[in-house]
Amino acid sequence: MTDFSELNISGLPDAGRLDVESCLKADEFMDFDHSDIQFKVQEISNGIEDLWDKAKAIYYFVRDEIVYDFAPLIRDSDNWKASVILKEGRGFCHQKSILQTALYRAVGIPSALTYHDAIDYPLLETRYKERIPDGVLSYHGLSLIYMDNTWIRQDATLDAGLCYRRGYCITDFERGKEILLPEKIKNGKPHFKIQKEHGYFESFDPRFRDSLLAHLSAWNAWRSFVKKEHLSM
Repeated sequence: MTDFSELNISGLPDAGRLDVESCLKADEFMDFDHSDIQFKVQEISNGIEDLWDKAKAIYYFVRDEIVYDFAPLIRDSDNWKASVILKEGRGFCHQKSILQTALYRAVGIPSALTYHDAIDYPLLETRYKERIPDGVLSYHGLSLIYMDNTWIRQDATLDAGLCYRRGYCITDFERGKEILLPEKIKNGKPHFKIQKEHGYFESFDPRFRDSLLAHLSAWNAWRSFVKKEHLSM
């Protein structure tokens, strides 16, 4: 697995320093001006007027219709474009959060990205421990939105199907509330614990992409390990 822990990438220390106007723009990664994104966002938000309700519809679309894949197939730099992620229908946290952010922007909701390191305790009970001995997921990525003059984190990483299969708690949208990965699983055992925050970003930092592409053979070996051992999340 590509070890993002070797990176030293920091965003703005305070979400309040994000430029709201910049967080509404399309760019190389948040390519919501692409026809596929435009079609999908109209489909998702059809008949919905309230921005909070649009945010809710987008959240559940990304959470459940874009399947979480711990080791997706990576071909080239296009795999970090929202339009390509939408077409693939699956991705890991960085990819899901890019698409989520692009969809929010497409309906006029300012949106940005943030990253943190988190311990994923259930990993330590599987053969993932061979590759991630401390269970720490470095630079876990998620989206955040600017609503009612407040930046609010919205983590849509884990789809409902995965949560049902694994006995995980499902993250649900609630107006005005942060959505983070759950601290406990349904049986009460620990699940996620945030270790370190890496700040806030107005767009995806290409250094994450470049690091993974530079170590693509290691990524493919990681992918083969996951698929061979049937350890797909």
